[in-house]
Amino acid sequence: MHVRLLALAFAGTTLVVAPIAHAKGTIANLPTIETFTLANGLSVAVLHTDAAPVVAVQVWYHAGSKDEPRDRRGSAHMFEHMMFKGTAHVRAEFHAQSINGLGGYVNAATDEDATHYINTLPAEHLDYAIELEAERMRNLLFRKPMIDVEREVVKEEIRRQENSPITKGFLRFLGVAFTKHPYAWTAGGTISDLDATTPDDLKKFYDAYYQPNNAMLVVVGKVTAAQVKAAAEKWFGPIPKGADVPRPSKDAQEPAQTQKRKELAQPNQIGLVLVGFHLPAARDPEIYALQVASIVLGTGDSSRLKQRLEREDPKTKVRLAVQAGMESVVREEPGLTVALGAFFDPAAGDKIEAAIQDEIEKLAKTGPSADELRKAKNQVQSGFVFSLENAQGLAEAIGRSWILTGNPSAFLGDVDQIEKVTSADVQRVVKAYLAPDKATVVVIPPKPRTP
Repeated sequence: MHVRLLALAFAGTTLVVAPIAHAKGTIANLPTIETFTLANGLSVAVLHTDAAPVVAVQVWYHAGSKDEPRDRRGSAHMFEHMMFKGTAHVRAEFHAQSINGLGGYVNAATDEDATHYINTLPAEHLDYAIELEAERMRNLLFRKPMIDVEREVVKEEIRRQENSPITKGFLRFLGVAFTKHPYAWTAGGTISDLDATTPDDLKKFYDAYYQPNNAMLVVVGKVTAAQVKAAAEKWFGPIPKGADVPRPSKDAQEPAQTQKRKELAQPNQIGLVLVGFHLPAARDPEIYALQVASIVLGTGDSSRLKQRLEREDPKTKVRLAVQAGMESVVREEPGLTVALGAFFDPAAGDKIEAAIQDEIEKLAKTGPSADELRKAKNQVQSGFVFSLENAQGLAEAIGRSWILTGNPSAFLGDVDQIEKVTSADVQRVVKAYLAPDKATVVVIPPKPRTP
């Protein structure tokens, strides 16, 4: 549901880097990321560590659900599955089987902005992992029986999402919040569009986006930049540069919202109030103060919305919501910050919406206290430090930074930028971006409960 730019949680192998968060928020001993570009346009980022004899090899494609045709939603997600199902020179499932057989790990993920492929394995097999990734960049087989099977797998994932009341409510919220931009749908896709998607449709998407000039190879571990460059030149180098990559979202930018939008949706198992506001793109300097505002309002048990909505009223012994919070959905292009209240009492919906708006207005009037500001910054710093402690997680951070900002090293400065945020900055951005006339509200009442 959410992607937070700075709070990173990963699993993997501990790095030799020992980052230290100082009192003023700076991080000591930040790693050095080496970058270079092949002649065919493939970007490469390398970070060396001697902490353990492993290497994380990831390939990030700048191809997410915002790049899909509007009547073929789910196309990007399909590749997350299809890329393991056989190429011209590698049989189906062998990529994963062989990496696992070497004591490694594979995975893949798709979101609105990107699709990336993950390999973590012993460092001596660096060349082999890069060979496998280069093979499937341009040699994927589009066999109808395989596509039909994987389509059903993806459709089942969609059905499971639709069984979650919160996920279902969030999907409806996106459709109200975005009237033009393809962020109106998620990377999951839709069953009707997937049923209409043909092998030719998928081949067109593959040929447009799975090209070296639309990808970054990220390598973190016990390797040198020279080793990575030699392997990248050997296996990716012969692949010709692709055509200019289409970006349909550039012609579908979301117009500025000038008045409140509100929709009362069909009842669900649990009631939901979603109140959201548009955020600037990840590159925008204002995103740091807006992240802090989101944390103060709705992250952690002491946050304002949790205290207001989940705490039992001492007089009535009733609490408005069973769950509350706020998350920033930071994207390459303008995203959202969304507050949520989940409830069972049919009469609570309007009260929850009013309480959320009231807490936002209070923050706009006075800004966060010194304690709230420090606590929010500490959360960012601790998440950042933990992200630097493992190879796979740091590779994820490098790739995500490249997708969101165009710079694979940009995330290394995030903590310092957060530390510069003042109470007045938070107050200013809340007034500018979280004003009542810019709110999108979706209320999903709960179904009547059976005694």
